[in-house]
Amino acid sequence: MKFNNRHNTDTDLQLRREFEQVIDRYDRVIRKVCYFYATDMATFDDLRQEALVNIWRGFPKFRGEASLSTWIYRVTLNSCVSTFRRSRRQGDTVSIDRCASLIAEDDEKAEMLREMYRMINRLGASDKALILLWLDEHSYDEIAAIMGEPRNTIASRLRRAKEKLLNIKPEI
Repeated sequence: MKFNNRHNTDTDLQLRREFEQVIDRYDRVIRKVCYFYATDMATFDDLRQEALVNIWRGFPKFRGEASLSTWIYRVTLNSCVSTFRRSRRQGDTVSIDRCASLIAEDDEKAEMLREMYRMINRLGASDKALILLWLDEHSYDEIAAIMGEPRNTIASRLRRAKEKLLNIKPEI
C-alpha cells in the first residue's frame, strides 16, 4: 500500500499517529546518528530532516523483517552516509567539533566528547557508522543487520576501525 495512492483519511491519520509515536520513541537514536555526521547545527537539522523524510517514505512499506529499531537506525544511517558522501564529493565538509553546541554536558566531559568526535570525524563514512553503532552498544549481529553485511565482516572492519582510531593523534 503506497501512501500517495491512499484516499482513506482514517488510514492516513492512523499512519501519521503511528509514525509520530515511532519518531517519539526513536528520536534519541535519530539525533545521535545525525550528530555523528553533522558539521554544524544547520547540517544537523538538514540530516535529521532528511532522515525523517526517508523514514516517512519507507514507513508504510516497513515489512517487519528486521526490528523497528534496526530499520530506523539503518534508514537514518543510510540517509546520513549518503548526504556525507555527496558533500565529500563537493568538497563541502567541516570538522564535527563545530557542532559542539549540541552537547549539553559539563565542560570537562564536553571537551572529551568533542575530542572523541574530532577523532571519529577523521575516519571514513563507513568506519564512522561502525564506531557509532559500537559506541551505542549494539551487538555485532545487530550491527551486521543494520549495515547489511555478514557478522564476521563487521567484526573485522570494526577491529580495523578501532585500530585506526588508536593511531589518530588528538588535535591540540
